[in-house]
Amino acid sequence: MLISSRVPSRVPGRTYLRIARPVAIAAFSLGAALCGAFAHASQEAVDEVSRLLEQGKAPQAAKQAEAYLKQNPADVQMRFLQGVIAAEQRQNAQAIKIFTALTRDYPSLPEPYNNLAVLYAAEGQERKASEVLEQAIRTNPSYATAHENLGDLYARMASDAYAKALQLDGSRQAIQPKLALITQIFPKQGGAQVKTAQATATATAASTKVADAKAAQAREADAKLAETRAAEAKAAEAKAAEFKAAEVKAADAKAAQAKAAEAKAAEAKAAEAKLAQAKAAEAKAAEAKLAQEKAAQSAQDKARAAEEARQAAAKAAAPATAAAATAVAAAEPAKAAPAVDEKKAAQSAAAQEVEAAVKAWSTAWAGQDMDRYLDAYSDHFSPADGSSLAKWKEQRRQRIVGRTAIVVNVRDLKVTVDGDKATAQFRQYYASGALKTTTRKTLRMQREKGQWRITHEGTGS
Repeated sequence: MLISSRVPSRVPGRTYLRIARPVAIAAFSLGAALCGAFAHASQEAVDEVSRLLEQGKAPQAAKQAEAYLKQNPADVQMRFLQGVIAAEQRQNAQAIKIFTALTRDYPSLPEPYNNLAVLYAAEGQERKASEVLEQAIRTNPSYATAHENLGDLYARMASDAYAKALQLDGSRQAIQPKLALITQIFPKQGGAQVKTAQATATATAASTKVADAKAAQAREADAKLAETRAAEAKAAEAKAAEFKAAEVKAADAKAAQAKAAEAKAAEAKAAEAKLAQAKAAEAKAAEAKLAQEKAAQSAQDKARAAEEARQAAAKAAAPATAAAATAVAAAEPAKAAPAVDEKKAAQSAAAQEVEAAVKAWSTAWAGQDMDRYLDAYSDHFSPADGSSLAKWKEQRRQRIVGRTAIVVNVRDLKVTVDGDKATAQFRQYYASGALKTTTRKTLRMQREKGQWRITHEGTGS
């Protein structure tokens, strides 16, 4: 029989501790058995710590127990009481650590096993708690507290499993275990207290035997009930597992179908995107080609106009008749002016051709039209890195083709022409994806078969 000192309010589905103390006869018989096996704590120290704990002064009790154990680290009674204090303070992890150490240091004591099982049950680890209680019973088969706690725990486990399998209403109260956490191993020793315990033991021996018999009957009934409920729960669990497996299988099939549909949709979307990209590239290339053709046509028109102007100027400058021979000296300045105009017109036409060639080059680059882009370079072009022309062209293809949209703008273009050679200087704005740069660029060009081609490409001022 256990006397409970504190029973917290219960919430369905959780296991709680009960701090309990054995009655005098049980305490005395246990203390007598252990009297010669362990060193006892000072009775005054144990009394004081127990009194503080009963008064609800758990922090002060913990400090006194810790101070005492620093001087007497091997005292089993005070170590056990320290574990009880930790449990009282809701420090379950610390209490578990203390009682585990006691089971390791004193494997023949059932009390640490009992309290360790109660703590495991409070943590929701019923299976582990039952194993520890079984160990306590193996240590002391006549230890009634462990038998009662184990019966309560089995009933709780069976009830939980049964309710889970049948999916009972959450408002229904499950069976709550009456697991008891005992507070001491040794009884209070010394003088009159021992005599009182002995007298009480003699007086209550008969009633204890009857109580033990009733407890055994209750445990047997609890065990049978737990066994019946466990069997029912096992059958219900099997059926629930079967239903769950069917649900999982159906969910897997549905997920596989959804995944296949998603993959098919993604494939179709990728094909559409690829087609749109190809169309955009074609449109961009056509636009670049048209712009290049317009630029070339404009350059040709300007060159033709310049040539016509030159011919008209030459025709106007020719002497009208042989009679004008006497005025040759006076007319020399007038003749020089048309010659200068003719040269300027030719240079202007050439400059316009160079400007058109530079813009066609930048347009082909932006449109990734590699044939027109590379055709803008002369066969005499010398790459800046010293590589061969063929290798340089291949590198340019790899760096340009397949990139995201490219933007190449030519700004502040200045062209100088010297016969069949020309120099184009400008500020180049380049953008592709996250890369954006602005640099000064110089192109040296040469007229080859009526077209201006790049012989040198440099950056900087």
